[in-house]
Amino acid sequence: MRNVMSWTKADKILVFVVFAVLFSALNVASYFIIKSILNVSIYEEKYDQENKRFMKKLGSKVHPFYGLADGNVVGFKSDISVERSFVSVSPQPNNASKSIKVLVLGGSVAHHLSAPRLNIPPYQLATKLNEYYNTDMFVVYNAAFGGGKQPQQFFKLMYLDFLGFKPDVIINYDGFNEIALPFGENLEEELNAIYPRKFNKLVSSSSYDGACFDVNNYLLSKNTYLPILELAKWVYVRHCHNVSTGMNNSLSGWSPDFQEEKQKYMQRTINVWEKSSNKIYDFAADSKIPYFHFVQPNQYLEGSKPLSIIEKAEFTSYQLYGEPIARFYAKLDVTKLKASAKFDHRYLFKAENRTVYSDNCCHFNQLGMDLISSAIIKDASDVLDKVFLTKSNEQ
Repeated sequence: MRNVMSWTKADKILVFVVFAVLFSALNVASYFIIKSILNVSIYEEKYDQENKRFMKKLGSKVHPFYGLADGNVVGFKSDISVERSFVSVSPQPNNASKSIKVLVLGGSVAHHLSAPRLNIPPYQLATKLNEYYNTDMFVVYNAAFGGGKQPQQFFKLMYLDFLGFKPDVIINYDGFNEIALPFGENLEEELNAIYPRKFNKLVSSSSYDGACFDVNNYLLSKNTYLPILELAKWVYVRHCHNVSTGMNNSLSGWSPDFQEEKQKYMQRTINVWEKSSNKIYDFAADSKIPYFHFVQPNQYLEGSKPLSIIEKAEFTSYQLYGEPIARFYAKLDVTKLKASAKFDHRYLFKAENRTVYSDNCCHFNQLGMDLISSAIIKDASDVLDKVFLTKSNEQ
């Protein structure tokens, strides 16, 4: 091989052209690889939003009694235990003794009734309740958590009761996770339908200390606009994701009799939802606490909404959840619920032409959450009127 010092100008130009062509080809390939993975170009504004969505933080941990511990605030302390039981607790009224404690149960959509997301304001449900009744008495204790499903709502309610928390009203907003997660997550892992989503991986990821998160979040906070560097970034991000979620260390053997479980998987999934919901009702009735059960809407349920152009183009491509919802969501029979205050919101947006969804899973934009919050208050108002009147008249 000739010494570089002896290369002619033509040699150097040729090498430069070869490297330039190779570099350009790698960038073009990287550009399309990223776009195929994220369904967005690195030059679009939405790409930066996707980056933020994948930023890592220490998330849900295995809880010994109800599956997931995803609270961000304490909100309620007892002489038994101090734990982060709630993702959000709205402000207390001026006269704390007159507070109406509203406990919210469910998955991420129920969580978003209180937690800020996109342009959704914090404490949305609490704010709307207080505006509707022209008061400051309603305090929403949100015990919902992303990825939660029955019987976790039931067990969390029992645990909160054991700790000594006594709500004045219970709202359970669920349904989607109860179908999507067993079929979209547990079935592949050969886990029983009743188990929390991918519980084997959750056990593994709960022991992770978050060592890769600082680098992960730094990389995701920057956009170099150079495809090859962005692809290298996402290789690391994917590695961090796999480590932190237990993808590389999946514990097996949770369901040794899975073949028997699988034979009646759909019916067991539905049975879990029905029995858990009815157990919550039994508890609420015995405790004389008003209980409201709502079944949430989802875009994959055929005929549930005239999808907007944006929804059709961007929010209907996640078949991991979409396929089981399309097949089985209509099979949840609200008439099997014992609760007298039960409301089927699966078709809440049947006549709504505007965009209410915000992703291809199940979540809503500000308009969607605003309409859901308003519908909850409207449907529950007859009972809430009595609760408000009773509390207002207390000395």
